[in-house]
Amino acid sequence: AIADITEGNLGGNGWMGRIRGQLGQQRTLGLITFRNPYLNDSLTSMQIDVYRSMTNYVTYFEKKGGASLTFGRWLSEYVSGSISLVAEQLNFTDPNGTCAASPTLFVCQQLGDQTTTGFRTSLARDTRDYYLDPRTGTRTSVGFDFGTPYLGGTNNFYKYYLDAVKYTPLPFDTRFALRGRFGEAKGLNDKPVPLTELFFVGGINTMRGFVFGRAGPVDPVTGSLLGAAKELIFNNDFIFTISQEAKLNGVIFFDYGKGFGADESLSFNLRSAAGIEGRWISPFGPLRAAYGGNLNPPGGERKG
Repeated sequence: AIADITEGNLGGNGWMGRIRGQLGQQRTLGLITFRNPYLNDSLTSMQIDVYRSMTNYVTYFEKKGGASLTFGRWLSEYVSGSISLVAEQLNFTDPNGTCAASPTLFVCQQLGDQTTTGFRTSLARDTRDYYLDPRTGTRTSVGFDFGTPYLGGTNNFYKYYLDAVKYTPLPFDTRFALRGRFGEAKGLNDKPVPLTELFFVGGINTMRGFVFGRAGPVDPVTGSLLGAAKELIFNNDFIFTISQEAKLNGVIFFDYGKGFGADESLSFNLRSAAGIEGRWISPFGPLRAAYGGNLNPPGGERKG
């Protein structure tokens, strides 16, 4: 169940206020957002988020609460940037008792309480003609996150990523989208990367045809997700219109990617999957449903 209340013109000032709640078996979320899109009548925006969530990742259970203060600015017609000051309280527990049998697992070594304080930055260039259903254009973004104990937290790490997508129009209102992503996270001063900052490759947002996280490192004995210190993903989508009036599209996709452990070298020997997807721009927001097949599953792994 999801509840979302948004007011886009608080006090007649153009400020945005939002209260969002989500309740489910896998995830519970509470979020309060305030945004001033033109701070002091400038091109700089300010946003405050206060949130609390509980998520069951199967391998571990995460409780997270925190707040962020974000300043953003349009640097040109197509380029924007942002910087956020973040403070989070994290708690990881073992929902399945896996750590009693395998206490040396990376996940098990992070159980308990942690705090993250630091910065998140991003820079993006977006020339897409319509961000919800583009026919042409590109979007490229880079980001750098830094968690440091100098601001009071216990975690010490950095993380960076590159994400680029290009849309090419084709005849009969079809288009081809090619997206590439690379990211890496590293701990500093012998501190591990927090679980919540690792890459979990697999699922509808990364590698369709794989269960969440299963296109990355998995413990060979217990089957537990370990999280990836690096990711490399390529998504190839052939998009066609099913109903323009209903804003319904179909997709034939081929995904090629993988999550790499901290001790693995980056390579192009990646996992592959192919399948179909439906996309609907509904009155409640964009909705997606996809089914993919794992094209080269090893023994014991699901085929889709």
